[in-house]
Amino acid sequence: MNIREWLSRNIIWVLIALITFNLLIVYWGTVNLGIYGTHNSVLGWDLLRRKKLLLQEQTQASDAKGLANPGQRSNDVSSPNLRLVCSDDDLASAFASVRPAVVNITADRVTQRDPALREPKRGGSLASSIAFDDPSIRFIEEESLGSGIIVDRRGFIVTNAHVVSKAYNIKVVIFGFERKAYAAEIVWKDLLNDIAILKIHPEEPLPTAILGDSDMIKVADRVLAIGSPFGLEQTVTAGIISDNSRNLVIEGQTYEDMIQTDAAINRGNSGGALVNVKGEVIGINTAIYAPTGVFAGVGFAIPINRVKPIVKETLTR
Repeated sequence: MNIREWLSRNIIWVLIALITFNLLIVYWGTVNLGIYGTHNSVLGWDLLRRKKLLLQEQTQASDAKGLANPGQRSNDVSSPNLRLVCSDDDLASAFASVRPAVVNITADRVTQRDPALREPKRGGSLASSIAFDDPSIRFIEEESLGSGIIVDRRGFIVTNAHVVSKAYNIKVVIFGFERKAYAAEIVWKDLLNDIAILKIHPEEPLPTAILGDSDMIKVADRVLAIGSPFGLEQTVTAGIISDNSRNLVIEGQTYEDMIQTDAAINRGNSGGALVNVKGEVIGINTAIYAPTGVFAGVGFAIPINRVKPIVKETLTR
């Protein structure tokens, strides 16, 4: 049997097969082009329709966003996770988180320093004009004003050793609705590193500051200086990190790897907090470049990582 004979005998079935195949092709094409049919066709071949539906959903979402924010362009990125790297709100939040833990320290002390050390020579170098931020003038006895940071709820407070050096009748004034002053005792004093820890006995647990990581700071980071300059409690100033590893010689004592900042530091800021935008204490305000006895745009702080081991040792012994 040749092909011609086979076709003559089976022509009807051949025509039926061709018509059926053509109908299937037409059906698939019309369903997936969106002319008619459901989202899932009987054959499951609805890729083109799914792409079309996806484009429609994206268009509708874009139109709805445009109605909610008329001034926003369709290609603008909007997300609740987007935020400014550093804004005024960040600085305000950082201050609010640390403020309750910064205290004012008053004490009586006897000053026996040579007045010549307090008066920088004309034409002298930078080092010859660096002094602690509370330079006493020629008084034999005076009230020393400084600041401190609460590091433990039981009443342990970090400050500079020079604030309480040769001091007696030390008092700590904590922040709150009522001005409360507590008698304080020195439980640690390290004159070499200019660090001291005081202890008071509050009636209830105190708010504490979060100690950050001073090794992570970078030059030009935003910072806040909090303290009590000239007895003005809870004063905050803002600036940046000018240098993160400055070596100084102050009154014959060498201080290495100090943090330099242009945040205003004045008499009474000693022992106060240098804070990053996260609200973490990264340094203890300590000294200023003071050719006139007041802040001149250059201040220095002890890195907090140098203080942490002393705090840990004091709290665990």
